[in-house]
Amino acid sequence: MSQTRQSAVLRALARVLRPVARLLIAGGVPFQAASESLKRAYVEAAARHFGEEAGTDSRLSLLTGINRKEVRRLTTPVADEWGPESVTSFASAVHAAWTLREEWRGPDGKPRALPKRGEGSFDVLVKGVTKDLRPSSVLAELTRLGYVEAGPEDTVKLVGDVFLSQRDFADRLGPLAENLQDHADAAVANVLGRVPPFLERTLFADELSAESAKAMQEEARAQWKRVHDELIIRADALEAEDRALGRTVTTRIRVGVYVYAETPGDAPAPAPKESDDE
Repeated sequence: MSQTRQSAVLRALARVLRPVARLLIAGGVPFQAASESLKRAYVEAAARHFGEEAGTDSRLSLLTGINRKEVRRLTTPVADEWGPESVTSFASAVHAAWTLREEWRGPDGKPRALPKRGEGSFDVLVKGVTKDLRPSSVLAELTRLGYVEAGPEDTVKLVGDVFLSQRDFADRLGPLAENLQDHADAAVANVLGRVPPFLERTLFADELSAESAKAMQEEARAQWKRVHDELIIRADALEAEDRALGRTVTTRIRVGVYVYAETPGDAPAPAPKESDDE
């Protein structure tokens, strides 16, 4: 790939990665974990989309710029299942243990306040979950997320309903991953010259008031509701036709729409409240 082409790809990538980086930071994911995911994605993409060129670990290494030892590690089943865990992941596990394990609950069944150190302390709780992080690091993260408050006499207490918000956050991440992956796959295929190209069209206006932008969003929602309902009817009819004709049914399709609006110069919208992140 020429330097000019590389530079163009990297400029586009920088814009694409900014909202992803925002999500990673808001979710407490450290750069190490994110870079591990990117390395794995490199190897998986090379093996999947450049199969004839890939072939061996040496060829995968040449295609991706990742050394052969790392390529071998990333192509093993274990590499797909395990990756570096962030302090936030451990903090969530500690919170679960504090909430669910009987030894950490009081007579009322609720998580009891714990001394920071010593017997029956927060330190002991953390070490029962992981020995990879210092208890002080986990405490700092739980405090940052708003799940722990300092109590009297050097104690700490748990606050907030984490499990409901954690479940909501996971529910939001699922559609985000599925939708963005398919949208990105379609866009990349088009850039690489797919024939015929996938449908990908947008409308852009940049001389609107905030009120008009809101009106546009409402109109888009209403229009999408109509199209969505019509496409469901069409999909049902086509599925019935496929069954009747005995066609092979191994192809999937996703049709979507999005709206984004911002006012240049405004401060970026804040990340979701931490109680919504974990």
